[in-house]
Amino acid sequence: MRELVSQLQPQYPFLENAVCLDQNAGKGGAIYAGWDAAREKNFQWLAFVDADGAVSAKETMRVISEAVSVPVESKACTWAVRVRSDDTKIRRTFLRKILGNIFRLLVKLTFHLPVRDTQCGLKCLPAEAYWKVRHHLVEKRFVFDVELCMQLVREGYLIRENPISWNESSGSTLNMKSALRMLISLVGVRWRILKRPRKSNSLQ
Repeated sequence: MRELVSQLQPQYPFLENAVCLDQNAGKGGAIYAGWDAAREKNFQWLAFVDADGAVSAKETMRVISEAVSVPVESKACTWAVRVRSDDTKIRRTFLRKILGNIFRLLVKLTFHLPVRDTQCGLKCLPAEAYWKVRHHLVEKRFVFDVELCMQLVREGYLIRENPISWNESSGSTLNMKSALRMLISLVGVRWRILKRPRKSNSLQ
């Protein structure tokens, strides 16, 4: 990865050096490590997209462009969502679809978040929003999205949905065992949320 980035930097000088961790810190841990490293550059926006290609480059650029067109002062964070519409096409395996719908229902009933799909692998938010909640972010695995979303809402940030086309890639590691781990992690996130006092001006 470091070699690839160094080869691309002469042509794309805006590319930062690759952030490589010595140990597997989980998906959330990897994303947070990259965002933490960006602090020195004083970026206004932070984003990530899954590397498996399920979201096309065209869709990625569209969502990010629309996200950063909103003034930072509006306190809006963008969550891409896999919702079928006239403008989007969703391709998922039957197992992923069933497990995903069950997970969405559990998140909806437990957290009452203003977003239908917390787990979609494309998000963009103001850097200041991330730093407001950074010290509350504990979850580093597959449900880090739920904790991030919940903490942002509690800080008064608006979560904006942006429907995207999604073409599920092969080689997924999601199975019944990992689904069980996600459910256990959800319980941990919920417990930490309950222990943290809510700010009086936060959203529901």
